[in-house]
Amino acid sequence: MDIKQLVNKAVQYIHDSADMNINVADIAAQVHLSPSYFATMFRVITGYTVKNYVNRYRLHLAAAKLAAGDNRIIDIAFDAGFHSQESFTRSFAKVYGIPPAKFRTLRPMVEPFPPIKLLKEQQPMEMMECFKNVRLVHKSDFYVVGIEVDIHYNTGEGTAPIGGAWELWAKENINTTISDRTSENVYGITHGETPDATAKYAIAAEVSTLANLPVGLIGRKFPASEYAVFQTTLKEVLEGGFWHQFHTLWRPASGYGIHEEQFRKDWPTSTLYPNFEVYDSSFKGEDSLIKLYAPVVKR
Repeated sequence: MDIKQLVNKAVQYIHDSADMNINVADIAAQVHLSPSYFATMFRVITGYTVKNYVNRYRLHLAAAKLAAGDNRIIDIAFDAGFHSQESFTRSFAKVYGIPPAKFRTLRPMVEPFPPIKLLKEQQPMEMMECFKNVRLVHKSDFYVVGIEVDIHYNTGEGTAPIGGAWELWAKENINTTISDRTSENVYGITHGETPDATAKYAIAAEVSTLANLPVGLIGRKFPASEYAVFQTTLKEVLEGGFWHQFHTLWRPASGYGIHEEQFRKDWPTSTLYPNFEVYDSSFKGEDSLIKLYAPVVKR
């Protein structure tokens, strides 16, 4: 079963269990993936975090009942899996722009959720140019030194802290404070993703040792792995097109998968082996070419 089929199966479980107290681990167990890996794939394939999707589907069920009948709002809230009318009202108003009581009075048309295209099997499409000349390399254990921020995919802030980190990197000229460099390149490293759709993003330089770690900077060690190396633009990565095609088209066709540990539902994190972007001195902006390293194993 490929990743799109697994996500579709998970979505059906969410629909069937929306009135129950389900979490990411419960849903991931239905498709035999680790919570971390499942949460990442679900977000890449659907564009929603698991938490946001479950909440949005429950609100859709509630909106349909509000528009169609006169059941008590508290009963509708409980039937949709909410534990209080207050939390339901707050969530409902955030999505629909008006509180449940006013929604019932107006009885507007309820837009379908999920969008039809979410579950529709996609037609084959041509892969992006960057997937046509892929290098496969082995990278030994490596060390990096730099700065790091937290990403919270479930909040409105999302990946916004990454931009601030890059501004700090440039303003403080951090690149020049790191010794024991193995190259002049700078890495953008996403790692430590959790089932709660949080992660860490590091801007760092690769070093030969962490013995001379400057005050105020972080040091990280990552394990050896095979990497598929792509040349793409930062814009394609930021818009999500790269990762969607990587997981839905390139990986199934290439014969490569992810590390076995990342499939185990009891494994605590899916990013022992991080994805990272490599920026060289020619980088000028989102339309510039970068190298992107994705950890893989031969199936």
